[in-house]
Amino acid sequence: MATQLKLRVILDDENSEKLILPSRPETVNDLIFEVKNKLELTYDIRLQFQDPDFDNALCNLVNMEDLPSKATIKIVRLVEYDLSSTSTDEKVMLSDNTDSPDRLSRWPEVFVVPTFSYEVEYTLKEGNCTFEKEGKSLILTRDQKHNILEGMAAEIYKLKAYPSGEQIRKVSEALVTKHPCLRERGSKTGYDGWKNSLCFKMGNYRTKLSRAGVKDVAVNAGKRSKSNPEASASRSSIKRPRRGEVNFLPKYPSGENKDTLETLRLAMVEEFKKTTAERNMILIHQHMQRTFALRREEIVNSTSPIADLKERWPALFGEAQLYSEFHRITNQNLPFSFFAGLDKYTQQLLQLYKKKRTGIFGEKMANLLGAYAEQVRLMYNVLNIGVSFSICVNILTFVHQDKNDISAARVA
Repeated sequence: MATQLKLRVILDDENSEKLILPSRPETVNDLIFEVKNKLELTYDIRLQFQDPDFDNALCNLVNMEDLPSKATIKIVRLVEYDLSSTSTDEKVMLSDNTDSPDRLSRWPEVFVVPTFSYEVEYTLKEGNCTFEKEGKSLILTRDQKHNILEGMAAEIYKLKAYPSGEQIRKVSEALVTKHPCLRERGSKTGYDGWKNSLCFKMGNYRTKLSRAGVKDVAVNAGKRSKSNPEASASRSSIKRPRRGEVNFLPKYPSGENKDTLETLRLAMVEEFKKTTAERNMILIHQHMQRTFALRREEIVNSTSPIADLKERWPALFGEAQLYSEFHRITNQNLPFSFFAGLDKYTQQLLQLYKKKRTGIFGEKMANLLGAYAEQVRLMYNVLNIGVSFSICVNILTFVHQDKNDISAARVA
């Protein structure tokens, strides 16, 4: 029989509803779909739940296994909490898709090979069958190979304009893994030729995009050439993303130009002249999201001093917008990433702090670690008492059951 799911759904600070689902959804997305349908919600949501492991504190619902069969969940509307805000409960609106940066995902662990033209896909399918039966590699025509390289280059560019050699290697490996008929005979890896071809294709693809005016590659155009002999050398001062930068130099949002975005920037500057209580933080967040491309253009091209940047973009130096900007550039949540990294080295840091006993910092850390050790000791004592109590209960239950069995045997 399917497990019934009883939920108390918190809609806001003043409203909650009871919701009973006849069966337990398999995934969080399925649960969101059911909640939206049952409660007739027309907006996008995410869910939090009261976690019994943490005294019923609200936690983001990621796995259905964490949700008890009788639970309290909270609707978080998108209008949602600003993902970057750790010091305030202000709500800020997520921008619509026209405000979103060009790239919304980071380089994946496993590259997904795209679908090519119908003719090429059919040829590859037949070639894979032949390779499986006879071990023969497929011989492509020039047009077919061009179609594959063009499709792969477009897919790579969606993730990164200047992929590293290692990333190109992984892409080539993924290609011959999905289509083994493309493996090259005489090659140690089976994809060395594809790797070289993709490196050249990415260069040609960036040139085409640069001529079309795509900003994150056009910024490197106009180098020294026959028509422009006075320019700098073609390999000097190349502006490309650093490690982790996903949206390096995005295009302007649809319908916007430099003048309209400058108007939004000036509106933000005026908003920051007001007192903290009077500022419209939702408006500031929306304008910061909308003007992201203009701001990146200034930072990448002009490398303005920090003082000028602070004068032109005062919101960028607040905690919430600093975290938001980091997310726009890298598609990563800075506080979560930082604390996850900190957790990784907690034990080593504790050992280091225990060794430092001198100075004011040493005294403070000694007091802090002493309090921490006392809390750990108390926790272990409570756990040991709980385990001992549990063992006693099990023994008494076993003895009682044994007596019942003996009585039953005597009656028989």
